[in-house]
Amino acid sequence: MRLALSLGGRVPLGLRTLLHDWLRLGIAVGGVGFAILLVLLLQGVMDGTVAKSTTYIDHVGADVFLARSGVNNMAIASSVLPEEVVARVAAADGVEEAAGITRFPVIVNAEGRNRPADLVGYETPRGLGGPWKLSQGRSPASETEAAIDRTLADELGVGVGDQVTISGTPFTVVGLTDQTAAIAGKIAFVDLDASRRLMQIPGIVSFVLVRTAPGADPEVVAEALDEAIPEANAMTRAELSRSDRDLLGSLFVAPVNVMATIGFLVGLAIIGLTMYTTTAERMRDFGVLKAIGAPNAFLFRTVITQAGVLGVAGFVAGLVAAWVAGPLIERVVPDIGVSIRAAPAARTFGAVMAMSLTGAVLPVARIMRVDPMMVFRS
Repeated sequence: MRLALSLGGRVPLGLRTLLHDWLRLGIAVGGVGFAILLVLLLQGVMDGTVAKSTTYIDHVGADVFLARSGVNNMAIASSVLPEEVVARVAAADGVEEAAGITRFPVIVNAEGRNRPADLVGYETPRGLGGPWKLSQGRSPASETEAAIDRTLADELGVGVGDQVTISGTPFTVVGLTDQTAAIAGKIAFVDLDASRRLMQIPGIVSFVLVRTAPGADPEVVAEALDEAIPEANAMTRAELSRSDRDLLGSLFVAPVNVMATIGFLVGLAIIGLTMYTTTAERMRDFGVLKAIGAPNAFLFRTVITQAGVLGVAGFVAGLVAAWVAGPLIERVVPDIGVSIRAAPAARTFGAVMAMSLTGAVLPVARIMRVDPMMVFRS
C-alpha cells in the first residue's frame, strides 16, 4: 500500500498534479509572480527613491554639514547663515576645509521649455560642494557657466555649449552631471557669487560643508562646532542623510504600505483560488486515494506540496521580474530609484509561503471530509 501511495516513489502527488496541466500551472505561477512583482516594486521604489534623494549629501565629499539652528534636513528646509560662519568653521580644530554653498529651488529655461531644479552655488575654485561625477564636459569655472543634471538637460533639449536661463539669468552649459536627479529636484551647479547675485542675497550661505582633517572623528568635530557656533546646527554626513531619508520616506510609507497590503491580499486570493480550484477539480481522485487506504495526512501533504511549489515558483518569477523591471523603470523615470534589497525580499518570501499555506487550509478541510464511496457513484 505504501508503494502504491508513493505514485512512483519519486514524484510527489502534489507536484505531479500541478505538472499534469502546464497551462494552468503557468497561469497560476504567473498570477502569483505578478502579485510578488507588485509588492517588491512598491517597496523597491520607496527604498530606491528615498536613497537616491540623498546622493548629494552622500557623494559631495563633506564629512560634516552645518545648517541654521533648528534645521536638520537639506531636502525641503530653508537654511540661511552669514558667510562669516565659514571662516569660523575653517579655524576650528579637526577641520581640514570648510566651504559655503547656497541651495534654492529655481526654474531653468531653454528653447521655450521650463523645468524646476535645485540651484547649488559653490566656490568653483575650491570644488567642495560642486559636481562629483560628470557624464560630459567639465565643472563651471566662471560666473557665467553652469553644470546641470544630465536628465534635466535631456528634458530641456540642451547639451554642452548651449545656453540656459536660470531665473532670468543666462548661463552657458559646460558640463552634464550624473547622480544628481532625485524626486526632490534635479541639480544645477553654478558659482557661489553668481547664485547669490541671482537670488539677491549677498554675504549669505545656505549650508557650510566641512571636510575633516585626517584622523579626526566627524562626530567629535560636529559636537565641537555645535558648541562653538550656537546659531548653527552641525550634523555628520550619516546624520543628515538619515534625517533626509526619514523625512522623505515618511511621505511614501503610508500610500506604499496600503498598496503593498493590497498586493499581498491579491496574492493570497490568487493562491487560495488556484488551490481551491485545483483541489475541487480532483475531488474524485482524492476519493479514490481514500478508498484504497490513503490517510488524511497523505492528502494534507499533497495539498501543502502544491501550495509550496506555487509559492516558491511565484516568488522566483516575481523576484526575477522585479530585477529586470527596476533598471527599465529608472531609465523611463530618472527621478526615482528602484532598490530590491535582501531584507525586504526575504520578508516577502516569508509572506508568500504564509499565503500559500493559508490558501491550502480550505481545500485541505474539504479533502478530509471526502466520502470515499463517492467514487463509486455515477
